[in-house]
Amino acid sequence: MNNSNLVKRRSLLQGFVAGGLAAAFSGPSHAAEVNGFDEVHDIVIVGSGFAGLATAYSAVKAGLKDILILEKMEAFGGNSCLCGGLMSLPLSPKQKSKGIKDSVEMMMADMYKAGRGFNHPELARKFASDAPGVCAMLDECGVQLKDKVIRLGGHSAPRALVPEAASGGGIVIPIHKWLKAHGVKFQNRTQVTELVLSDGKVKGVQCNVGYNWNDGTSAKTARIGTRSAVVVCTGGWGQDNDFIKTTMPAYALLECTSQPGATAEMLRGLLKAGALPTMLDMYQLGPWASPDEKGAGPGSFFADYAFAEGISINPKTGRRYMNELADRRTRAEAELKVLGESEKDKINYPIAFCSEKTTEHAEGFKAAYRDGCVFRHATVEDLAKNYEIPLPALKQQIAEYNEIVAGKRKDPFEKPLDVKQKLEAPFYSMRLTPKLHYCMGGIAITPKAEVISVETLKPIPGLYAAGEVTGGVHGMDRLGGCSSVDCLVFGLEAGKNAAALVGAKE
Repeated sequence: MNNSNLVKRRSLLQGFVAGGLAAAFSGPSHAAEVNGFDEVHDIVIVGSGFAGLATAYSAVKAGLKDILILEKMEAFGGNSCLCGGLMSLPLSPKQKSKGIKDSVEMMMADMYKAGRGFNHPELARKFASDAPGVCAMLDECGVQLKDKVIRLGGHSAPRALVPEAASGGGIVIPIHKWLKAHGVKFQNRTQVTELVLSDGKVKGVQCNVGYNWNDGTSAKTARIGTRSAVVVCTGGWGQDNDFIKTTMPAYALLECTSQPGATAEMLRGLLKAGALPTMLDMYQLGPWASPDEKGAGPGSFFADYAFAEGISINPKTGRRYMNELADRRTRAEAELKVLGESEKDKINYPIAFCSEKTTEHAEGFKAAYRDGCVFRHATVEDLAKNYEIPLPALKQQIAEYNEIVAGKRKDPFEKPLDVKQKLEAPFYSMRLTPKLHYCMGGIAITPKAEVISVETLKPIPGLYAAGEVTGGVHGMDRLGGCSSVDCLVFGLEAGKNAAALVGAKE
């Protein structure tokens, strides 16, 4: 494994630190306590990724002036900064401009199929119906998008918008700057440990300020109150090995793609406050991950193109074993079967490869090739030799796939072909292994992003949540590019509804 991938993958995040998205910690500025709190704000948002930023944006648009975003880590943005930033939504302006036929109903059908029907219907409809509306926020905040719409696995139409920077940072930075210009306060190194309730209503948060995630120390504790609500947008807990091995022991040893701060303390705080949990033992595996890079690096981004315009094979047989554009769970399970054919001294990693033509427009390729995650093979013989693939079987498989591309043969796996790219040397390949990527379960919410009480099964007053910390929208598994949109849709909803509690007018 090339450990330099982690450094290079996160160099953009380090750039955020230098550029101001990570500031020196400043603790509570109000010396006098207000109703038992060190300071009080119109709204307190916990987490500074897509969901937290969308919540703040919506609150600003609703008229709130005193908005505080708390972030546990030194740098703002969390996993949202590190992801590829793909946003899959129906009926976007770019989709319409390219004549792509889509609908809310098609989006929901795809979600239900990927989620194995475990989706909460009202949440899934809210997602699909409101998703097109996030484009207005992206435009106003200056988010730059590439002039392309691509299809990710499990989608029945090309829907994914791609940031110009080909990274979640291309979304986080512009929105962060817009919020700062509109007076939103950001406070980092502040670990929220629990919610403060009074008479069954959430009034604020208890937190450790000056928090150092490396050693768990902090400068002091503080209580921060709210005039409207607390909105929890803390993301998933994929790096919390103790929580993973307790809820899903089979995944305890899997590498995770999340940033190191993705732990479960805020989830525990929500449960302690009486929030209703849903599907906490459900996790998604990323089928585009590679053993040759740490977490999900540029190779994972490139893999989406290799799946769409190339094929994935079992090196023992030289044959395809799945629809390369099926939903993530289907592909991950297929890859695990191939890995199950490993021998004592050799892991049978599945292989994905494509032609050089694909690399000319695939995001992530240059970095993945440079970092040793993607490899070049001048001939089919070189490709077979590198992975010890039976050459006759490999040649036959390539020939059959090219007949599929040419329309002369039916694909037994029924992969959609938006780009009909013939497989020809030189080839570019990468090894695959599923990695823990997303927490499917979480806290139960209403379509208004209200957190549901385990005791009353009704909303807990003054408490909202959005993003990966919640569950139910996607069911058992989610489609690619939908996490970012989930965060934005329910963040916008949470901010609007929280602002109404203090009488702000939209």
